[in-house]
Amino acid sequence: MMYSFQDLLFSAAATTNVVVSTMVAVVRWGHKCEPYAKHMDYYYPAWKAIICCFLTNIILSTVIFLPNDEDAILQLRMMFIMGSPFFCATLLFVYFGKSLKTTKWKRPIYIMALIFAILMGTSTTLAIIPGNQIVYRSVFCKWLFSITGIMALMFMACFIQALRMIIRALQRFSESNYSNPDDFPHQYATEVIWIPVLNISTSWCASFIGTKTALSIGLVIISILNAIFLIGALSPHRSLDVSRLERENENDSQPKPCTEEPESGSEQTEQTAQPSEESISQERKEEIARTIRHFVEDEQAYLDNHLTLASLSRICGINRTYVSQVISERMGGFYTYVNRCRLAHAAQLKVQNPSASVEEIASAAGFGTRQTYYNILHQLEK
Repeated sequence: MMYSFQDLLFSAAATTNVVVSTMVAVVRWGHKCEPYAKHMDYYYPAWKAIICCFLTNIILSTVIFLPNDEDAILQLRMMFIMGSPFFCATLLFVYFGKSLKTTKWKRPIYIMALIFAILMGTSTTLAIIPGNQIVYRSVFCKWLFSITGIMALMFMACFIQALRMIIRALQRFSESNYSNPDDFPHQYATEVIWIPVLNISTSWCASFIGTKTALSIGLVIISILNAIFLIGALSPHRSLDVSRLERENENDSQPKPCTEEPESGSEQTEQTAQPSEESISQERKEEIARTIRHFVEDEQAYLDNHLTLASLSRICGINRTYVSQVISERMGGFYTYVNRCRLAHAAQLKVQNPSASVEEIASAAGFGTRQTYYNILHQLEK
């Protein structure tokens, strides 16, 4: 069978997409840097999902060998319409859902994964069988296309929900509540969020246009986005050191009393009625300020590189709203106050230990990592 030049370009674009997707899955499987390899689910929370999602693109091999077959083209369009929002939603939910320690997304994703597998398995089977089974407008095919459209809208709704989860997390992990910008991978979230948006936009546009040229361009653009995603996903975006993580895992494995109260800062405590600003007298504010300075500066609570407003209010034994209000009014805000204490401690360490490395100073001063130290130094000292 003779293929036109357009068919060959279409096949080459599909080959590029399958090769890049397979490379992403293989690299994610084999790239396990020490010491993070022992805690893959913490430092790379979505590594299993990445492997599964990207290996699924192998079914597009039908387009490689049958670039002028209408069934293979329709299978590709179904993959674009359903697979793109489903994969993007899955990866966002798995990575940031695990980071936020929420599991509400698991059951819906598993159910939709089963439906997606059935639909794509059916379309792939029909594409492999000689003839134009999908193109033939039978009742079965009409039902197949109808279900595909409905599921595509459901997957898109799931993707939008994943974006909402990330946006809410970015707002919640603001500088007014957290002293370490690495407590939540907010920088990575803001950097990576445009990739799935472009992926879905490209996939849907190419699928709706439906021509081989549009589909070829879409495959190439998605391949480039996948390569960019791989580069960004190779390094861990969570700063908790391995030794501390292992200690916390040991503590979590020990049985806890049944009467344990919820931590301050949890959803339950955050929803309680908050005192008004007028209820704090100036004398009370001064007393709260002294208590905060005692624990943060004298007791050096700032050396905890994961100190939060909630944990500080718990240490001080003072309502979180009072602590936040006093710090905002008298100390320039929680993030600024705590990190200025850390910068002062780092400067003192440099004088006392001129031979100490930046990593040692950053860790000893409560920054956790050298990069966090540099980022905060540039931010507060500029």
